[in-house]
Amino acid sequence: MKRLLWIALALVIAMGAAAPFLDADFFRPAIERALERGLGRRVEVGQAHFNLFTGPGFTLEDVTVYEDPRAGIEPFMFVGGLEARVRLLGLLSRRLEFSSLRLHEGADREKPTINLVKTAAGPWNFQFLLSSAPALSGAMPEIKMRGGRVNFKFDDTKSVFYFDDTDFDVAPSPDGSLDLRFSGAPSRTDRAAQNFGHFFVRGTWARANQRLDMKVELERSALDEVAHLIDRRGLGLHGIIALDAQLSGSPSHLDMTGQLQIDDIHRWDLLPKRGGGWRIPFAGMLDLHGERLGLASVFDTPNSPIALEFRARDFLSTPRWDASAELKQMPLATLLEVVRHMGSPLPEKLAADGSVSGAVRYSDQDGFGGRVGLQDASLMLPEGRPLRAASAVIAIDDNTLALEPCTVTVGDKEDADNESAEVEGGYDSGGGLDLKITTRGFNVADLHSFGLSAIPLLEKTPQGTWRGWARYRWTPGEPGEWSGEYDLQNARFAVDGLADPVRIQSAAVVSSGPRVAITRLRARAGAIAFTGEYRYEPLTTRPHKFHIEIARANAAELERLLAPALSRERGFIARTLRLGPAPVPEWLKSRRADGTLSIGRLSLGTGSLGDLDTHVDFARLLWDGALLRLVRVRANIAASDGPASSDPAGLEAATYTGDLAINLSGRAPHFRFDGKLQEVAYKGGRVDFEGSLDADGAGAEFPAGAHAEGCLHGRSIAFSAEADFRAVKGCFEMTVSPAGLRWKLPGIEVVQGGDTFYGTGATQADGRLVLDLANRNRQVRYSSAIASISQ
Repeated sequence: MKRLLWIALALVIAMGAAAPFLDADFFRPAIERALERGLGRRVEVGQAHFNLFTGPGFTLEDVTVYEDPRAGIEPFMFVGGLEARVRLLGLLSRRLEFSSLRLHEGADREKPTINLVKTAAGPWNFQFLLSSAPALSGAMPEIKMRGGRVNFKFDDTKSVFYFDDTDFDVAPSPDGSLDLRFSGAPSRTDRAAQNFGHFFVRGTWARANQRLDMKVELERSALDEVAHLIDRRGLGLHGIIALDAQLSGSPSHLDMTGQLQIDDIHRWDLLPKRGGGWRIPFAGMLDLHGERLGLASVFDTPNSPIALEFRARDFLSTPRWDASAELKQMPLATLLEVVRHMGSPLPEKLAADGSVSGAVRYSDQDGFGGRVGLQDASLMLPEGRPLRAASAVIAIDDNTLALEPCTVTVGDKEDADNESAEVEGGYDSGGGLDLKITTRGFNVADLHSFGLSAIPLLEKTPQGTWRGWARYRWTPGEPGEWSGEYDLQNARFAVDGLADPVRIQSAAVVSSGPRVAITRLRARAGAIAFTGEYRYEPLTTRPHKFHIEIARANAAELERLLAPALSRERGFIARTLRLGPAPVPEWLKSRRADGTLSIGRLSLGTGSLGDLDTHVDFARLLWDGALLRLVRVRANIAASDGPASSDPAGLEAATYTGDLAINLSGRAPHFRFDGKLQEVAYKGGRVDFEGSLDADGAGAEFPAGAHAEGCLHGRSIAFSAEADFRAVKGCFEMTVSPAGLRWKLPGIEVVQGGDTFYGTGATQADGRLVLDLANRNRQVRYSSAIASISQ
């Protein structure tokens, strides 16, 4: 008996192994009719083979299930491989029926494909299938698909949306309902890269009352990829999203409840921010017929500060969607944290207080819109004082933010020196930031509290107040620019090349980007007060333009103020090793200035020249790197207040016109004068000099090694008791040595009485000037002390 059983078992195994190789084409018409009865659609089978191991049944190849005529002419399903299990009870009635159909890849590795069609009349083609006579009579087989693809079609138009790697089961239940199981990866045909988790659906379809009860889950998926499912442009945000929901009701009205989990949200160009996730419970309705979805947040917290809504329509064909958020006294700090997680580059240490109320919406067609108000708001950056506003309104429209005029106070509430300003502006994602600040009195240092780049002029002063308006504009990809008109008071500027800062008492400022114009300037540097104007024109050869008027100045004070520019002495070791002067600093290399200067009274100080004052009527100053030039100088020299004897040099009525060049590239400045010194008093007459003078040094060193040469012309000179010159002209050379001034007159013409003499002159060791003169009749030598001009 056992032997017979083993033989029978062997025969069954052999038959099962051989069955797939046995051609069952003579059963193909019967198989097609059986499938048509079970599916309610015309079916066409390519090839058929017997199958005992998973049957009894058949293995079918290249199976095409045609569409219900109401849904179009394209096939409902194409399957490369299909395993059809025979219903044994049907064989007893000599009727071929199938209990289950399993869809899988065919021999050519082509995935089974199902086309889901939404008809113009509204219903889906799968509803025709589930409502067909076989489904209602219980003759519909259990259907399983593994690793397939589900396409979507709307009337005659295919959707870019589809499910890949799809598994689903449709199993009739004894009570007439259908058990549904589905999983697949959401995808789009217009995107090559896909990074979705799987979408799972489990539930039942009660055909009697047309009711669906399902549980829906979306695995953790890339947020940007999920956003592309409904909007091919995406949101520009990255992160992780997951969904867990329950649906129940008719296909045209499915009630939804569940929760959404969002983690690690960040902008595309930023790294994820760990620990910044949100769990959002929601409820809503899904209409599969009308392709409408509406969801709203249902937070457990009573009086929740935020309410969220999401609406979508035509989400499988041409998606349209919008989202909105209603804020009710939401803490401003919480909102900034949300904005930061959404990818906005807010400063990490930005502190905030206050609340926000209002509504914000976003749609794929119109962008952002809404209006929110801030109450008792406070913002503070680490390097500034708090910015406070009792109220402020921000209007949002078409991706722009507009801050309506509001009063902003700088400082804590208890501070006694609080200042306020009127602030308004806007932000456009494409156009950038536009902010205007208007004030009747604002501390320059408090501008840092706004977190913006400094105003070009005010960035150089650590103190001062300004009154007027300033406007900041920033465009993506470009540096921000300020413009404005304001009065500046009690400001202090450190200027390269000056020993003391410039202290501005008052000035009127007009700025436009890097260009600045200062008028009505009243200022002081050290002990020297001045008025004038200044402009900065960055696109010109010499961008610094100015006109300065000084009522009174002291030469020694001027030299002290200019000491950093005039002299760059190295240290002791450098001097000992004769390493040369210190290198020219960068600020001096880049200095380019063009201006005019006038000095009402310049005191040259007390010394061997006596007490002298100079009135500089006009001088144009050209500064090019290490070369500084005063051109077209007009100056009058006079004795200072006091007796005439205080001017032993005889310069009390002299005038100077010409040019002065100062070379600052060496250890000490080099001076060169080219011009005329006229009306110098000498020996009862007047002398004019025209030529050049070169000198080095500053301070006590000046004019060490000075050398001058040129021409002179004198009138009514009582040179000595025996020599009274009516006129004198000739050439001269003058040098400065440790012994004093040395004069040399290589060619001179003297008119004495009715005679004209020619000769030379030179300073002797005793300091006397000796003239050797001659004409055709006689030779003469005259000698005279020249203390009055030799100094």
